[in-house]
Amino acid sequence: MAVMEEIVRRDIMETLEQAVFSLKEADAFRVKELSNTVIHNASIFQDEDSLSVAVLLYALSKTMERGRIDLAGISQIIARAKSALQTFNIDEFRLANKMALRKISETDSRLKLFVNSVIEQAQLRKGSRICMHGVSVARTASILGISRWELMQYLGRTGFHEDMPETVNSASRLALAMKVFGA
Repeated sequence: MAVMEEIVRRDIMETLEQAVFSLKEADAFRVKELSNTVIHNASIFQDEDSLSVAVLLYALSKTMERGRIDLAGISQIIARAKSALQTFNIDEFRLANKMALRKISETDSRLKLFVNSVIEQAQLRKGSRICMHGVSVARTASILGISRWELMQYLGRTGFHEDMPETVNSASRLALAMKVFGA
């Protein structure tokens, strides 16, 4: 039987509930925002479930923007995933999540390649956010199932590292430690 942190389970359930509501409203922007809400847990707990939901919702929002998805059908699958989490059936939740991703990629034969690209792009975007929270590139790539090289290339294009505070060189750190400890 699969296990999930309780806080992660509750947050994903809440996000999925909001996603079902947003799907009824056909609000692609809100669905995209929801994908960002679960990434926090992915960065803290380094769990694959939060990440898979974030990728699902991001890919769904992009597909919704193009207007080629059965919102009622995908909403039922997402509601099923939420229901599975309510009954602590983690395996059923994961199965429903995979079904939803499959439904998105099968929506239209012409969109299949696009959706696969969106899912890959979503993984890279979410990976960069996880790295911004301090998780290593190697661990993030492992969680996402992508190569470190792909993630590092994407991180290089984002420029988020330029917003990071400057590091202190080792000589300055040593001098500070000696001053603090009176050596």
